[in-house]
Amino acid sequence: MRIAIRLSSRKGQRGFVLLTVLWMGLGLLLAASTYLATQRQAALSTRAEVETTRAVELARSAVNIALADLGRVREDDPRSLRDGSPTTVRMAEGQATYRIWDEAGKLDINFAPQQLLGPALQQLGDDSGLDAFDATTIAQALVIQRDGLQQRPFNTPLPQLLADLGLPQAASLRARQILTTYNGTNQVNPATASPVLLAAIPGLGPGDVATIVERRSAGLSMPRLGTASVWLSGTEGPVYTIEATGTLASGASVDVIATVVPIGLSFRGGKMRYEILTMEILR
Repeated sequence: MRIAIRLSSRKGQRGFVLLTVLWMGLGLLLAASTYLATQRQAALSTRAEVETTRAVELARSAVNIALADLGRVREDDPRSLRDGSPTTVRMAEGQATYRIWDEAGKLDINFAPQQLLGPALQQLGDDSGLDAFDATTIAQALVIQRDGLQQRPFNTPLPQLLADLGLPQAASLRARQILTTYNGTNQVNPATASPVLLAAIPGLGPGDVATIVERRSAGLSMPRLGTASVWLSGTEGPVYTIEATGTLASGASVDVIATVVPIGLSFRGGKMRYEILTMEILR
């Protein structure tokens, strides 16, 4: 009987040791799995950060190419349109696309009357469910707020300002394509204005807008604009906005928005040099 009891005790001890070893092994396996998952996540985060940094540099390259485009002053030099038309350049790491917007081709919220702001805002908000009444209300609030500044310009970023006044977020982000604080007049340049903004100008119908876009794309002069000419001016610049996108072959993409102004001709290269007033990186 004593021998049987001792054998049973030894078997129980061996079973306990085996169970302990199994639990320890499972714990080590879980710890190793957690460590590997953490390291994998860290590696993915690092890779994403590196990809984003490379895309930023690619977008910055697009800005530099756009500045070179803007700097061409001779009539025989190839120049892209200043109406936001895209230009894409293939590079080793991917592609860079830039758009140049003439700020004189946009409606200046510091000077534009309510009768222009209302239709322009309605054009922006069509896709967001903004009706004519809401657009007029926002335009009126904008004018009231502007008048309260005692002729001082708005210093709040345009999308934020419009969003605070009730314009839908998506429309507020698109607003930079037709609204500005850099024009300095209550007129817009029809040779560079967005078709969306041209459609909001009193006296311009869909046929007039189509004619303007067709003629400027072909490098022709503007047609006679009748009563709408009071809101239109053929002066371009001096401030421009560059919207650049860097897209890597892997798919990573970054947008850079820069506002630039000329600082004079380069005597060595015979090109206009520009100073960057603001730059925003949208990751």
